Amino acid sequence: GVVLCGMSAGLGIPVAMAAGAVISGAFFGDKMSPLSDTTLLAASSVEVPLFDHIKSMWYTTIPGTLICLVIYTALGIRASGNIDTAAVSVLSDGLANTFHISLIHVIPVALVLVLSVMQVPAFVAFGVGIGSGILWSVIFQGRGFLENLGYIMSGFSVESGVEAVDSLVNRGGFSSMLSLVGILLVLGMLSGLFSKTGVLNMLVSKLSTRLNTPFSILCGVWVSALFICLIGGQYPAIAIPAVAFKDVCDRMDIHRVVLSRTLEDVGTMVAAIVPWSAWVVGYGVILGGVTVQEFIPYTFLPMICPILALINNYLGIGLFHKDDKVHYKPLWRRG
Repeated sequence: GVVLCGMSAGLGIPVAMAAGAVISGAFFGDKMSPLSDTTLLAASSVEVPLFDHIKSMWYTTIPGTLICLVIYTALGIRASGNIDTAAVSVLSDGLANTFHISLIHVIPVALVLVLSVMQVPAFVAFGVGIGSGILWSVIFQGRGFLENLGYIMSGFSVESGVEAVDSLVNRGGFSSMLSLVGILLVLGMLSGLFSKTGVLNMLVSKLSTRLNTPFSILCGVWVSALFICLIGGQYPAIAIPAVAFKDVCDRMDIHRVVLSRTLEDVGTMVAAIVPWSAWVVGYGVILGGVTVQEFIPYTFLPMICPILALINNYLGIGLFHKDDKVHYKPLWRRG
């Protein structure tokens, strides 16, 4: 994003437009990757297999992405200019001077992706990725085994002398995920508390007497996730409605992957365009100093996915019954 937004002005593309495209692509990954915190949170909160959850999300994400590609292509065709390669050179030279770079280093990432596509259990896929990454770091980057263990806990850190490189690679580690771990622990405690006291069951049962169709129940999920996202952010928008609605979805013969998909279509995606969010303001600072008012109108995927979620739920597209096997067939409708 830093590089591409820097190049966009030279190509005659407004930086805000490029930033919108970058954020759309980043949130596609945040929504669909088995390594993503929001993807793991949605699947675990609703208690469905991770890859079933991802498979279900293709029903809204594939058409949304295709629409975005058409729009961004149309906007890009209208632009013309010359590429300013200065930003590219600074970043590539800084990386080359700090790390040994070769195509062979793609192998650990490729292993994780291949194992994910094969639907190998996430624990195995992540373990292979971490193990191969440590091995590659020791052999090719000259970093010790204990040093790598430190990276696992506290994240990678290096002073390359190039700010763009440092901001790109200095991140990660288990400590960076403690907030997510805390949310999952609290979610588990609240789930048990609400189950024993029956508070949520009573509230949602009253709601379900008025919303007594699959579409109306999922509209309730949609509105709940949207409201919580606007005032509380991504994680609560996924976790709280998951606890509230998973049992009623069972009673309404709605597969829980439809619930988890709807939570991501709204809770994960809308977070990218909430103008008062510190994250969203930060995107503008990082991607060329544009304001939220400038780039949000071009951030199409987070706008399209919630709309497609409503359309699909209304038409019954990808709306699985509780005991259905989760699959992806374009335009498959609930029987």
